[in-house]
Amino acid sequence: MIQRTHFFHWNAKIAVVLVILLAPVARAGGPAPAATKKKVPFSQYVRAQVTTTLDTLVKDHDYDAATKSLQTLFDQAVLHSPAEQVDSIREADFALRLVTQLSAVPTAQGGQLLPFLRKHDDLAHTLVFLIRPGDQGLAGTYALLNRLREKRADKLDQYSTLAAALCVVHNRPRTIRANENEATSADPLELFDYYVKNESRMYYGIKNVPPELLIYVIDTTASIPEMEWALSKYAGDSEVGKLFFTIKYDYAYLKSGGDKKLTKEGFSLQNIAAFGGVCVDQSYFAATVGKAIGVPAMMDTGSSGEAGHAWVGFLQLSGRTAVWNLNEGRYQSYQGVEGSVQDPQTRQQVPDSYVSLLAEMIGTKSVDRQNCVALTDAAIRLEKLNTDAIIVPPPDADSVAASTFSAKPRLRDTAAELALVQSALRQSVAYTPAWFVVRDLAVAKKLTLALKREWSDLLLRLGAKKYPEFTLSVLMPMVQTIEDPAEQDQLLSRIQPLFATRKDLTASIRMAQASLWESQKQTDRAGQCYMDVVERFSNDGPFVLDALAGAEKLLIASKRSDQVVTLYEQAWSRTKKPVNFAPEFLTSSNWYRIGKLLADKLKNSGDTVKSEQVEAALKGSPPPVAGKGP
Repeated sequence: MIQRTHFFHWNAKIAVVLVILLAPVARAGGPAPAATKKKVPFSQYVRAQVTTTLDTLVKDHDYDAATKSLQTLFDQAVLHSPAEQVDSIREADFALRLVTQLSAVPTAQGGQLLPFLRKHDDLAHTLVFLIRPGDQGLAGTYALLNRLREKRADKLDQYSTLAAALCVVHNRPRTIRANENEATSADPLELFDYYVKNESRMYYGIKNVPPELLIYVIDTTASIPEMEWALSKYAGDSEVGKLFFTIKYDYAYLKSGGDKKLTKEGFSLQNIAAFGGVCVDQSYFAATVGKAIGVPAMMDTGSSGEAGHAWVGFLQLSGRTAVWNLNEGRYQSYQGVEGSVQDPQTRQQVPDSYVSLLAEMIGTKSVDRQNCVALTDAAIRLEKLNTDAIIVPPPDADSVAASTFSAKPRLRDTAAELALVQSALRQSVAYTPAWFVVRDLAVAKKLTLALKREWSDLLLRLGAKKYPEFTLSVLMPMVQTIEDPAEQDQLLSRIQPLFATRKDLTASIRMAQASLWESQKQTDRAGQCYMDVVERFSNDGPFVLDALAGAEKLLIASKRSDQVVTLYEQAWSRTKKPVNFAPEFLTSSNWYRIGKLLADKLKNSGDTVKSEQVEAALKGSPPPVAGKGP
C-alpha cells in the first residue's frame, strides 16, 4: 500500500515535469498564442444564441433585454441567412415571438411557462406560430396554457395541436348568438378531455389536423352532454352539411314573428332537432354537430336583396384531400353574394373564402407552415429595416463559419421582400398574411406595373374561381394603384369576367370603376357605372344601396337634383317584394329599404301624397305606386 502511494506521487511529479517541458515556448515580447476558436454553421450559431438568451431570461426575468437580444438575432437572420437556410430564420423568429408573447403575461406565470415550453418544444412551436401578431388575448391564452400545464401536462406532448388551438380560441369565455338565443362554451379543460377521450371517433382525428383548421372544430359553444349526444347520433357522418335540411323550418315564425317553440323549450341541439327553427338554427345545428364529431365547420351568413340568411360550411373529403363545402343551405339567391364567417381567434367576421383557402394546408408539414409564417415575418421586418434605416451588426465572424452565411447582407428593397414572400408561399400557399404583404406593397406604391401583373397572374392562378373574394381582396388594391386611369379601367374591365358568377363581386368592380371616374371628374362615366349596378343587381344584395347613393350624389353635384326622385322610383320598380315575410324580416329587403328612401325623397320634394302612398305600400296596404319613368 505504502509503495503504491509513493509510485503515484512519483508519477505525478513526472507528469508536471513533462507538461513544463512540452509546453510551447512563448515568442519573445508576448504570451503563447491561444488555440484557434472553432467556427460553427450559422444555423447552429442562431440556436446557441437562442439557448443563451433564454437561459439568462429564466434567471433574471429581464424581458426587455431578451427581446432586444433576440430582435438583433432575428435581424441578422433576415439579412444574412442564405435562402436555403430557412431554419435559421424560423428559430430566431420563434424565440423572438415566444419572448414577446410571454412579456405580456404576469411575470410569475411567465416564469413557470418558459421552462415548461422549453421542455415541450413541439407544443411551444405550434402555439407560438399559431398566435397572430397584435393578438390582444395573450394573457388569457397563456393563462389557459398554464391551467393545462397544471392539470393535463401528461397529455400535452401527444396533443400539442389540440392544446394550442384551445388556447388561442378559448382564451376568454366564448358565446354565440343565434337571433334571440345564446350559447356559451364549456370549460376548455372539459373540451380538451372530450376530444382526447373521443379522438378515435373524430372524423378527421385530432393529432394530424393542422391547428389552423382545428380551431374550426374546437370553437364549439355546445355543452359536453350536447356534444356526446351528437357524437352518439352522427359519428362518422362525412356530409354534416346536409344536416341543415333535417331541421324543419319554422314558417309560422317567419310569417308572423313572435316566439319560436325552440326558444320557449330552450336552445340546445336536441331541441333544435325536436322543434326546428329558422336558417340560423339550422346552420348552428349542422356546424355544431360537425364540431362534435371532429369535422371543421362554421356558420356562414350573407345578405341578398330580400333578407339575410345563414347556411353552413364544412370540410368535405374530395379524393385524397378535402375542400371546404360552402353550399349546403346556401340557396340560389345567395350563390352570388359574399359569405361571412367568424374567425375563431379574432372573433371578427371575415369572408368565407379566407377560410376555404385553409384547405390548401391539408397534408402539409407543421415545419413548412411555421417556415411560411417566419418568412412572412422576415419580409415584414425587412420593410421595417428599410424604412427606419435600422443598423444591424453582422454575425460574429469569429464564431460563424463564413461559408454558412451571406457576408453581404440581403438588400433592403422591394425585390428582396417579394423574394421572401415567394419563399413563404412555396412553404404554404394558404397563409393569407403572406399575400397581404404583396397587397400592402402595392398600396404603398412600391410595385412596378410589371410586378403587379406578375403577382396578379400568380394570384389568379391560385384560384379566382376557388377563392374569389380573397383573390379580389388582394387583386383590387394592386389595380387601383395604377396611376393611368384608362389603364386601370381597362384592367378592371378585363378581370370582371373572371368573377361573372358572383354578382356582388361584379358589382364591387363596377363600383370601383365609378369611383375611379368620379375622381377624374368624369361624372357621366361614373354615373354609367353606378346605374349599371342599380339596373342589373337591384334584387341581388344591399350593395345596390351604395350605388344609388353614388348616383344621387352625382345628380346633385351636376345640378340635376330634380332627377333624384325618378332615380329612386325606377330603382324601386325593379325590386321584388318578398312574400310571406314577418315585418322584422321584410324590413331588411332591398324592396323595403329602397321604398323607404323613395318615400323620404318624395316627402322632401313636397310630394306628400305619393310619399304616403309608398309608406302605405311598405306597411302592406295598397300596392306600390309605379314610377313615372325617365
